[in-house]
Amino acid sequence: MPKTERRVALLGALIGLFASAYLPVDYIFGSGICLTGSGCDIVRQSALAYPLGVPMPAFGVAFFLIAAALTLSGRPRIAALPTAVLAMSWALIGLGVMTVLTLVEVLGIRSLCSWCLLAAIGTALLAGGAIGTWRHSRLPRPAAVRSSRSRRRAAAETDADSDALRRFAAVSSTVLAITFMALLAAPALIGASPADQLVGGDGGAPPKGDGETEVVVFSDFQCPACAQAAPVLSQLADEGSIQLVYRYFPLSSIHAIATIAAEAAQAAARQGRFWEFHDALFARQSEWSGVGEVQARATFQQMAVDLGLDAERWGADATSATVAAAIATDRRAGEQLNLLGTPTIFIEGTRYEGSLDRASLMSAIESATSR
Repeated sequence: MPKTERRVALLGALIGLFASAYLPVDYIFGSGICLTGSGCDIVRQSALAYPLGVPMPAFGVAFFLIAAALTLSGRPRIAALPTAVLAMSWALIGLGVMTVLTLVEVLGIRSLCSWCLLAAIGTALLAGGAIGTWRHSRLPRPAAVRSSRSRRRAAAETDADSDALRRFAAVSSTVLAITFMALLAAPALIGASPADQLVGGDGGAPPKGDGETEVVVFSDFQCPACAQAAPVLSQLADEGSIQLVYRYFPLSSIHAIATIAAEAAQAAARQGRFWEFHDALFARQSEWSGVGEVQARATFQQMAVDLGLDAERWGADATSATVAAAIATDRRAGEQLNLLGTPTIFIEGTRYEGSLDRASLMSAIESATSR
């Protein structure tokens, strides 16, 4: 097998392995490093992410490990044809599967995960290198070497090529491993505490109020306690006592319409009317929280019309990948903070554990301001 083609194939396998190995970290902890925006979040929350109940990256890790082993097997120049056929067949199977998955992301989920894209690039390199290797393996072999000296020289060249490929694998693996560790360490190297990064990060909804004290609320529009806290927090923001930041944290496992309501609110935010829609959702919570999805969507659309929004644009935005990404970003921030319920309130980055009445909240706000 020629050295160049095998190196291309091996590099593709290692790149794919790198991306597939990092994805479980993103699934569990949420890296925030996604070159295509929040597409990682959307793909991670889709049915595509857990086929047969197993995280998709686990299949990728297994595939690329086998691909690397097949590429490293055999001799660089005189490997048997069946080895090249097997390596090429494995690579082409992976290329076909990766092509289908990428099309599902683009056309079905309508969002692209950058780590999946990197794995796809690795698969393409693997397939290209494997095809090139297979083509050379089919060429007629040179005439048998007659002298023992020539045979030893040919064997030495073959061993040298094998050693060179292994060194290439070692260097490439080391570079990718260092990059992997750097990605893991990146959040800590930023300098801010995890709570500061997550609570103070940019959410989809605009802040309200110009007070000195920042209050962040992770909330669910279908949550009765959130409906109780919302008018109190809004009033404090209107009075200038706080700057209120709303972050979406729909508890879809217990509130079937929560995510749809969040999408409706974020669609209103894209027309500059988030807080009006926020107030309407909570004020009319009893009207829509116990109905089906179709009726709830109709209610939300009527809210948009009542508020004077462009209903057609609002409807398109409510089901768009952009709106879903904003909600997914907030949801993942809440997951990283290990939130157990809503509303969860942070006052100047510190989790508030008190009552939701005005007096208790004001006392905590004044205490935070005086620090």
